[in-house]
Amino acid sequence: MTAGRNGLIDYGRFLAALGFVWFFSQAPGNRIAYLSVPFLLVILTLPITGTVASKARRLLIPFAIWSLVFGIVQTALALKAHAPPLGWWEDYMILTGTWSHLWVLPFAFLASVLAPWFQHPLASLGTALVVALFMSIEGTPEAVPFGLWSFGILPILVGIAFFAWGWRLAVVTLLLSSAILFIGRPAPDNATILLGTALALLCMAIRLPATTTSDWCGRMSTWIILSHPLAIIVGQSLRITYIELALFSVVVSVIIAVMLDAAMQGTRRELLELS
Repeated sequence: MTAGRNGLIDYGRFLAALGFVWFFSQAPGNRIAYLSVPFLLVILTLPITGTVASKARRLLIPFAIWSLVFGIVQTALALKAHAPPLGWWEDYMILTGTWSHLWVLPFAFLASVLAPWFQHPLASLGTALVVALFMSIEGTPEAVPFGLWSFGILPILVGIAFFAWGWRLAVVTLLLSSAILFIGRPAPDNATILLGTALALLCMAIRLPATTTSDWCGRMSTWIILSHPLAIIVGQSLRITYIELALFSVVVSVIIAVMLDAAMQGTRRELLELS
């Protein structure tokens, strides 16, 4: 924990991670849980210091590792269904990963590298308005991953505006770009982007002191987001459905996250002892 860390962001990340699980379980209320996606995308704009190489280690190495993990899972599921072992593979997975949630990591890397170019108020606000106008005229791109990235661009730009110039510019950027979308491209995603991003701005504007609990929530949120499909797969294999599947997946995702965090902490301690 650092002196300037906002504990409320870590609490928000944890709740959003649970919402992430609920959304991907496709249980009732998943549209509300979908608010967690733009919320987390805004949080991705938290200033990341370091070189491009250090950002790649932080974001692309986990992307490669978990793509391998879920590639093995995809192959196992294909063999179980007597399908070609690599029939699930698509070329766009080089950019999105082998499971639907992993696209966030390379997108976050790209955003962290390009963020300094958009920190001028005219750059962040202007780009957001141009993107919203383009989406209103041309619609959402169908090609993967550009359709996913188009959903994430506005929350990212709003987050950049917040950290570069404060909440006033961020709110103006969000409201104006959302107005363009609501007028030019009526779609359920518009409300999702608006509300999820607004919740993230509120969370970042209100500060709470960092605590051991908030630090734990922050760590768990990362593990939950990365590993939660494993919990959903287990629930589905047990023929659990509907709301019960979502509840089961949330609980099991937290358990998996605790186990992964404990294993990682143990590995770090062993490395320190050997050094």
